[in-house]
Amino acid sequence: MIAYAFSFVFPYLLVLAVALAAAARLGVDLRSARRRIALSAASLVIVLVPPWWIPVARWIVGVNANFSIPLTAILFAHVWRKLTGAELLDERERLTAWVFGLAAGVALYPMALGLGRFDPYGLGWELSWAFVIFLAATVAFLYRRNRFGIVLVAAILAYDLGLLESPNLWDYFVDPFYALAAAGTLA
Repeated sequence: MIAYAFSFVFPYLLVLAVALAAAARLGVDLRSARRRIALSAASLVIVLVPPWWIPVARWIVGVNANFSIPLTAILFAHVWRKLTGAELLDERERLTAWVFGLAAGVALYPMALGLGRFDPYGLGWELSWAFVIFLAATVAFLYRRNRFGIVLVAAILAYDLGLLESPNLWDYFVDPFYALAAAGTLA
């Protein structure tokens, strides 16, 4: 049940980000808290509306079953900055997030798609070196006072709580859209 409820978070943030971008493009003044709340509420309604008996959020999740915690955090930080002006992840931390997404995607997807005999995705089903690597990266980022380390702590906690529908560790740290967005952002 918790995974089903959490599956609405990324689609909500995505719809809200699109609504904020559209409002900015149309010149809508969002300095009023009332307007920001109204836009947030309208985005929530859009995500929850069930055309053809399936909520819009679940249609978005149909494209990608599990949006990773780092991608969700990046989107949350973007939306938060647009709504409040406050930076949750500074430029260095966003760069770290994109490099991490690209590195994790390059480490996982080519081999998971059959390039070579080893499939690292299989290691995500049980406690393995993949967890140790993610933990080491998390500790290194936290030691360097990079707030992206907090995002990775959130991914570890989300895995422990089963917030995503997948029980595979990799899905909490990377997803295809995160890897592609990272490649596009860093290009």
